[in-house]
Amino acid sequence: MKYALMIHSEHDHDRNLTAEKTAALRAEAMPRWIALFEHMGKVDPDVSGTELDDHRTAKTVRVRDGRRLVTDGPFAETKEQIGGVFITTLPDLDAAIDMASRIPSAEYGTVEVRPLVERS
Repeated sequence: MKYALMIHSEHDHDRNLTAEKTAALRAEAMPRWIALFEHMGKVDPDVSGTELDDHRTAKTVRVRDGRRLVTDGPFAETKEQIGGVFITTLPDLDAAIDMASRIPSAEYGTVEVRPLVERS
């Protein structure tokens, strides 16, 4: 079954850090991300994923009564925003939950696991 593993984190969690501290934290986390990518590649060679750009670059589009309404940023009034997503094929929900728990961002944010609807 295919699953989306959506990575949520506080969009301002590193706003008050210096550039040097941010770089140090990223360097510290990279070995865990590389280990995750290697594991994912073994479990599902066709896994795909991407990091989303900063939430401030987002636009929200709605159509009401035939009129297009475009606003800046994500619509959700929440501290956490989606920062990235993996699409993967795994045997079952337990395997998807296990994979989500391996994502380093789960240590300070949330990983939402959602089955994808597959239509034939």
